[in-house]
Amino acid sequence: MRGENMKEQKKQRVIVTGGSKGLGRGIALTFAESGASVVVADVDSEAGERCVQEIKEAGGEGLFVYTDVSSGEDVKKLFEESRHFQGGINVLVNNAGIGHGPMSERHFLKTDFAMWENLMNIHLNGLYHCSQLAARAMIHQGEGGSIINMSSGGATRAHRNRVAYDATKGAIEAATRAMALDLAPWKIRVNAVMPGSMWVENRTAVGNESSPDLLIPLGRLGMPQDVGQGVRFLASPDSSYITGHILAIDGGLTSQLRAPSMDADVALSLDEIDLGLASSGSKE
Repeated sequence: MRGENMKEQKKQRVIVTGGSKGLGRGIALTFAESGASVVVADVDSEAGERCVQEIKEAGGEGLFVYTDVSSGEDVKKLFEESRHFQGGINVLVNNAGIGHGPMSERHFLKTDFAMWENLMNIHLNGLYHCSQLAARAMIHQGEGGSIINMSSGGATRAHRNRVAYDATKGAIEAATRAMALDLAPWKIRVNAVMPGSMWVENRTAVGNESSPDLLIPLGRLGMPQDVGQGVRFLASPDSSYITGHILAIDGGLTSQLRAPSMDADVALSLDEIDLGLASSGSKE
């Protein structure tokens, strides 16, 4: 079964927006390890070309296309070049976005319209431009396909000083569910992943700089490949009956009401747990 799935994975033709660095790079390389053809779309040309080289070294085929996803013309060019390179598209990963930093973090009363509009243009208009062209191409091909969007814990649990960012992520989840219904007749599945706190290649924590063992039930920050594996699953035949779903990849972060450190007094140590093994090997 695993061999069949890997064989199926090799047929995939993938576009990853915002794919040159961070989580996008991790997603692109995860697909490449399965032999997929991956088009990396980004505004960082230097990092994009490096990522393509890594894709080839990992066993995939790669192409970089400079793309500002908020520009309909750029996205149209992306899909034209992608079609010439890989003949079509099976998987679109709408990863392009603005993460933590001055372009997304600001108190609501200090959030000017330019900042609000920029986040909407990249996160929502970018998703619209790319998903429209991907869906039409998939319908034309007649083979179905998979569109995977990037959400955030901020879609349902707010961040302070990130009103505009959280608003876009909530909209992305709503769009994911609605797109899943509209595109289901053509066997196009639409899902989203919700990453938690992550390490990226510059070793900066994305999501929360606090000690992970104090906040995350699994006791560590996520890695880009954790997200990549979740995205690859949602694009694979193994998830053929899953659509309209938001997959949390966060080590249990959003499942809890309180951080593990707040419940330390009720946690059990291993020597306090009866595993039922003490007498299993004894003889009468």
